Amino acid sequence: MGNRLRVSANALLVMAAVLSVPAWVAAQTTSGAAGKAATNTAAKKTWVLPRTPDGQPDLQGYWTSLSFTPMERPAKYAGREFLTDEEAAQIHKEGIQHSYEFTFNDLAETPVYDATVYALSAWQEGVAPNRRTSLVVDPPDGKIPALTPAAAKVKEAARKAGPNQDYADPNAPVKADVAEDLNLGERCLSFGGPPILPGAYNSNFQIVQGPGYVMIEYEWNNEIRIIPFDGRPQLSQGIHRWHGNSRGHWEGNTLVVETSNFRPGATFQGANANTLKMTEYFTRTDQNTIEYKFTVDDPSTWTKPWSAIVPLSHMQGPIPEYDCSENNNDAVNILAGARATEKAAAEKAKNISQR
Repeated sequence: MGNRLRVSANALLVMAAVLSVPAWVAAQTTSGAAGKAATNTAAKKTWVLPRTPDGQPDLQGYWTSLSFTPMERPAKYAGREFLTDEEAAQIHKEGIQHSYEFTFNDLAETPVYDATVYALSAWQEGVAPNRRTSLVVDPPDGKIPALTPAAAKVKEAARKAGPNQDYADPNAPVKADVAEDLNLGERCLSFGGPPILPGAYNSNFQIVQGPGYVMIEYEWNNEIRIIPFDGRPQLSQGIHRWHGNSRGHWEGNTLVVETSNFRPGATFQGANANTLKMTEYFTRTDQNTIEYKFTVDDPSTWTKPWSAIVPLSHMQGPIPEYDCSENNNDAVNILAGARATEKAAAEKAKNISQR
């Protein structure tokens, strides 16, 4: 009897709710947008920028740069800086689906680990849709400026010489005579940066602050940048580092980091290590987001400076240790594979000549 009474009471509640739907929908139609705006405004008012003990904005924590926004603006969004909420949600959904299907351009029979497991699923940890149509925000057309004629020649020569870089061109020639022919990532020396960009996986990093310093540790290769902002002088122009020489300072609530003295062969998109200067801007906009902007200035590589904005989303840590190339056995295997390929080609040519 008790159970039946409870069911009857619930049924009455459901009936009352159904009868009230038209009025509720009408109220939502007229006041939904205003209510949402009020909620967003209230949330912004209640969030207070956290600060470190020395009074600086607190950027510390684990973050991901994962994004499904392209670097450059697609032609179909020409003239549009922002997507609608519906478009942004759809692109985010498609990006997640693609993440589960991505195989790094490898053939179906090639063994590749699943980039959606083993702590690589940042999209399940709070990454949000981005309404921008491109990461590039300046120039206003969302396109990276053209290369200078000299830089274009250098890039074409590098492409012809090989080796294949980062799966960008599966048909590019591969040169693996000695270990130095392999790129820095393949040799586990460095994966570069700045800037901080979305990757196919391992887009995560940690920020730690202390008086006069900020430390950024990337999940890729567990590489670390230690950035002083205590006013110390720049390094000598003759000293070149994997991640360049960085100096930081605060402009209001924004951490500004200026970097130069890059190491040849370890620069963003093959820029000129002697002329490349990069400026990064870190601004925490809410509890779960840092707006990260970077400006690339290299007059010998691009015809003019350009800038991009990458939203950094808060995620749960820690980040795992990055065991690069199974303790770098890949370098041995790549060289051995190249020698085996050469031997097979020589045997084939010999057999043909003897026919």
